[in-house]
Amino acid sequence: MRFDDIARTSPSIPREFTNFPMSVSLVDRSAPSHVFNDYLAMRTTRAGTISPNDRKVSTIFQFRAIDWGMENCELHVAIPPVDRPTTLALYRLNATVPLDISTLSFNVRPPRIAKLNNIVPGQDSLDWHRKLSCAMDDVLVFELACSEDEPSGSCDIEWWQAREETAPG
Repeated sequence: MRFDDIARTSPSIPREFTNFPMSVSLVDRSAPSHVFNDYLAMRTTRAGTISPNDRKVSTIFQFRAIDWGMENCELHVAIPPVDRPTTLALYRLNATVPLDISTLSFNVRPPRIAKLNNIVPGQDSLDWHRKLSCAMDDVLVFELACSEDEPSGSCDIEWWQAREETAPG
């Protein structure tokens, strides 16, 4: 497309925008071959789309870098206050093409290539973020899971996406 032939100001003007996940899916380590068909059980509220909360699972979310020349991406995880602190682990997954969420299960999810951090929501709102390099059309896939150090049954996080707000949670 020859975007690099376009005359640009120097120094460049920093720009930013919010890019929501192109898909959010669930996988369950305790049922590793199970594929969630959440579109049957999701409910839409004024705050966003809520997946069923009757299971303790990992959330896989994927983004596509959509703008040429914006090689710096920043991942934000915004979590409102919670009653009981829990430790979540955030991983980067090894994927370069969009995942087929109609066949995605714990067994076939891409392997973890890096643990980005432990995230510990508590009584205050949390806005965790990390800068990442990305090029136009890159697919970036992440997994948010209960930490392996978390006692069994003590981690109960429900994912929802509020597009009206700038900080998804």
